[in-house]
Parts: sequence; C-alpha cells; structure tokens
Amino acid sequence: MASRRRSTGRGARERARDALEDSLHQLEKQLPKNLSRMVRQLRANLRALQSQIERLRADRDVRWARLQTQVRRDAARLFRRLEKAVEPKPTSRTVRASRAAAKKRGARSTSRAGGSSTRRSEPLQAGPVARSAPLAAVPRRDPGATPIGEPPTAI
Repeated sequence: MASRRRSTGRGARERARDALEDSLHQLEKQLPKNLSRMVRQLRANLRALQSQIERLRADRDVRWARLQTQVRRDAARLFRRLEKAVEPKPTSRTVRASRAAAKKRGARSTSRAGGSSTRRSEPLQAGPVARSAPLAAVPRRDPGATPIGEPPTAI
C-alpha cells in the first residue's frame, strides 16, 4: 500500500501566495540589478497588501458573526412579541376582570347624584379571539441580497 503524504493543512490561498512569491523570486534572479530591486520592492508591497487583506477579511468575519447573532436575537425577540400578541387570552381572567370592572362602575354610578344605575345584569364577557390568516411570504425586493447565514462575498 502506498503511503499518503500528510497534508499540512494549507489552503488554496496560501498555496497561491507561495507560488506567486516563488515566481517573483525567480524573476528577480533573472533580471538586472536595477530591475531586480524593483521586483523586490514589488514583492514586499504585495506581501504587505496580502497581510492587510487577510486581516480585513478576519475582521469582516468577526463583524459579520456579531451582526448575525444580533439579528437572530432581535428576530427571536420580535417573534416572541408577535406570538404573545396573537395568542388567545384565557377566558377566566377576562371574566374576572370584567366583573371587577363592573363592580367599580356600579359603585360609581350609585354614588352619583341621580342615583339611577345603568348597570347591566350580566358582566361583559370576551368571546373567542378569531385568528387571522397566516402571513404570506413577502418576495425579496433585491435579488442580489444575501441570506442571513452567508457573509458578503465582496472584497
């Protein structure tokens, strides 16, 4: 059985950068001194640019993860508020609240100067809450927009 080479875990980005560095180094050896110095400066500038790009990509990924977490947290909070707003209220609480409100109204109306009470014999009871139709999916306005789970690809 042929032995496999162990992978060093380097990605395509690192391999491409090393290949470019090797090519520029070979070019530097073949050129005259004055051009060789320019290629050396070019390699140094290219290395600095690549490290800056990698640092910015890492920063972008950290910011994206933080933003994604915040958006998910806000969406969950809003969803909980929406569920709470549309859930039917328990009838036992509304009946008790209606009776208490009727007692207060009755006490106020009897203490008025006229003495006539417009109090109902039965307290108002809340009926079952009719649920509306489920919300329809809204089509995206921007077909180029990325979903929440994917970081932007520009850079």
